[in-house]
Amino acid sequence: MAGLRSLDIGRLSILVVLLIGTVAIITKDQWDWIFSPDEAETQGVSAETLTIDDDEVERLYRISPNNGSSVSYAVEERLAGNDSLAVGVSHVVAGDILLNTSNLSLTEIGQIRVNVEMFDSDSSLRDKRLRHDFLESNHFPFAEFNVTSIDGLDLVFADGETHEISLTGDLTVKETTSQETFSGWVTVTAEAIQAEVSTVILSSAYDVGPINVARLAHTEDEVTLTFSLVADRVEAGSEADADLETDLPEVAIGGGAFAATVQPVLEENCVSCHISGGPGWDTIAFDTAHDAAVIADDIALVTQIGFMPPWLPGGDSPEFEHDWSLTDDEIATISAWVADGGGLDVAPDTKLVARTQAFIPIEPDQVSPPRDGPYTTAADESGEPLRDDEYRCQVHEVEDPEGDGTWLKGHEFVPDQKSIVHHSIIYVAPDAARPEIAQISARDELPGWTCFGLSNLNTPGVYSIGGWAPGQAPTRYPDGYGLFIPSGYMIVNQTHFHHEHEALPDNSAIVLDEATAEQTDGITGIAGSSYLTPAEVPCTPEEEAIAAEREATIDDYVNLCVRENVIDEIREKYDNFATFIPGFMIQNCGGTIDDYNDLDGSIGHCSCDMRARNPGTIYTVLGHMHEFGDSYRMTLNPDTPEEKVLLDIPNWDFEWQLAYDLVEDIEITTDDTVRFECWWDRARLHLPEPRYITWNEGTVDEMCFSAISVLPEPDEPGVFSLVG
Repeated sequence: MAGLRSLDIGRLSILVVLLIGTVAIITKDQWDWIFSPDEAETQGVSAETLTIDDDEVERLYRISPNNGSSVSYAVEERLAGNDSLAVGVSHVVAGDILLNTSNLSLTEIGQIRVNVEMFDSDSSLRDKRLRHDFLESNHFPFAEFNVTSIDGLDLVFADGETHEISLTGDLTVKETTSQETFSGWVTVTAEAIQAEVSTVILSSAYDVGPINVARLAHTEDEVTLTFSLVADRVEAGSEADADLETDLPEVAIGGGAFAATVQPVLEENCVSCHISGGPGWDTIAFDTAHDAAVIADDIALVTQIGFMPPWLPGGDSPEFEHDWSLTDDEIATISAWVADGGGLDVAPDTKLVARTQAFIPIEPDQVSPPRDGPYTTAADESGEPLRDDEYRCQVHEVEDPEGDGTWLKGHEFVPDQKSIVHHSIIYVAPDAARPEIAQISARDELPGWTCFGLSNLNTPGVYSIGGWAPGQAPTRYPDGYGLFIPSGYMIVNQTHFHHEHEALPDNSAIVLDEATAEQTDGITGIAGSSYLTPAEVPCTPEEEAIAAEREATIDDYVNLCVRENVIDEIREKYDNFATFIPGFMIQNCGGTIDDYNDLDGSIGHCSCDMRARNPGTIYTVLGHMHEFGDSYRMTLNPDTPEEKVLLDIPNWDFEWQLAYDLVEDIEITTDDTVRFECWWDRARLHLPEPRYITWNEGTVDEMCFSAISVLPEPDEPGVFSLVG
């Protein structure tokens, strides 16, 4: 309890994309692949070749791309509420087989390699999402199977005979290698070998699943892999083809009504995000009419179920500005186009141009890079980063030549190395903090300082003004309101870097939109508060049984279904401060842990009433959870005649965490109560090791975070109250 009493409240506003006017499109935790192009980069494949030692008894057969061989996956999928079998096939396979006709048991199968970037299913959208977020095949384009033993080839050889066989070997997908056994048949002739073998693997074992895309798709863990191989006879000493490049499958585009019907809908609602370089281009880009036509079926699917454009508020929510959802007529227009074949009546290379902009840019009056230069994380001799995740703070100076402070109408964090920048939290710090910054910056030779949690500054007057996550729009303040940075203050930006494969120099900048002299006349400072409430989700009874069995049978196994063990893990991963956070949340809401850790099946729930902190007219509301998030609700003055729902999200989507601007003027005072409710579903994210879920930063931790920004009455001071 002493730790809780001494807890630094200012440090509790961890991780979250904060406060005013933020629009965060937060995708999976594999940030390295977010900004990859949406097509396969590696289109060929090659494998090690084998050589004939005795041409009287040995024959060499070769698997080559597009010679009839294929590798396929099949997995049970629930797509848009319907159960189906998802199947993807790659014909880009290579490998050698050295057959010994005198003694079949001496037959050797060389390395079999498959280009997984070339997996092709009945959905281009599935292929692109699988490529980027799960197989990560822009970085790991090949899977390999290295056979270590062959069973079934112990008979006398005869051309044309079929043998039942099993192949055991090491399967490598991404960075994981595990032993697997494939079973099936093989037929040998003088001209070719044909074989088909399959096995069932767990996608979780290779860190590629199970896949869960909230509101759209879910797959089972079991995946059937099938190798259908054709190996053609080649001469001794024959080398593999030098050119193994394979063209991407062409999609035939027919005729159809597009320009006057579908094109306006896409340009009005979709193109501003789904254009090269836009917030949604990592999943799909609509640069041309052809880009849209090749995924016509997918466009119809995601619009019919409301997955795209993303708009999560449910029917109990008030009306919000900038509603991105399509009308029934627009959805029907797309559906009719697809039903007629999804063709084009314009040239395929016709450019699609956004008619509206989802994200409005700000004026870049100041562009401030890190004061002490680009940051490059520490790496080993090979260039591999020493840490996967790193929290680093750096100073960005604010130009103030007149010395009278700076009023901002908006600000933006602009990431430099997008493949490694996970998120940032932006602070302002007074001139008095400079000696402390100099002291902690000197702890190592790299620019800035390590700062898990928040800024790690103890000087009074440090507070957060916002944050950033991939796809987020610039922060813009409404007319008559702004944010004041006093003279001498600087910006301290905390960046979470997620390193995987290389240490890159990052020079991310802060962009400031300064208010003009006319705008500062009568300007009022905007106000905002964040509200942090418990997140406690115990293991299900089934998970507890699995963990208990492993604890009893595996030496040194740590049972993470025990909450205390998870707290210890958090201490090792972050710092001692992080271990106080979950308990503080419970204390802050009243009650005990038993009030917040119940399950209904696999669903956990938290409800916490808090007093509102800033009076004025509500401007934006925001809720934040992680990948277990199931639903969210914020209610003003609950259980009273004045009860009003401020935000209702019945089906949470981690990928779309928006700050919603209210259309209606709703007043709030410090006498009002706000209820914050979060629901989590353990089934939404597969955990290889069962664990108790509690409040913290990691992907397998959770949060129940809320923010309300208000427009104070004119001449009232705007206050950022981060936590209370």
